[in-house]
Amino acid sequence: MAMSILGIVTDEAEKAHASAVTQVCLCVGDLAGVEATTLSACFEMLSAGTLADKAKLVIKRIPATGTCTVCGTAASGRGRMLHCPMCKTSSVKLATGRELYVESIEAEKTQQG
Repeated sequence: MAMSILGIVTDEAEKAHASAVTQVCLCVGDLAGVEATTLSACFEMLSAGTLADKAKLVIKRIPATGTCTVCGTAASGRGRMLHCPMCKTSSVKLATGRELYVESIEAEKTQQG
C-alpha cells in the first residue's frame, strides 16, 4: 500500500516538475483496514532517496457513517462496526468509512533562471 501511494506521489511530482515533495495528505476511512503508524513508517522507509524523501505524511481519518436499513436512522461512529443508535442493529449501509486516497501533494519546484 505504501509503495502504491509513493508511486502516485512521485508520478504526480514528476509531472509537475517538482524538485521535492514536502507533504502528502492522505484520507483514510476508519473501516479501510489501514494502521496509520505502520503506513507512516513504511512510507518513510520507502520514500528514502526519492522526490518524497523528507515529505511529511498527514493522515486524515474519515469516520464511518451510514443509514440503518431497518429503521432508516443515521449512524456514525469509530470502530470496526456501526450499530444503529435507535434500534441497535448492525444492519447499516455505509456511506463513508472505507476511503483511501491521496487528497493533496505539496511540493517545491526548482528555480530556473
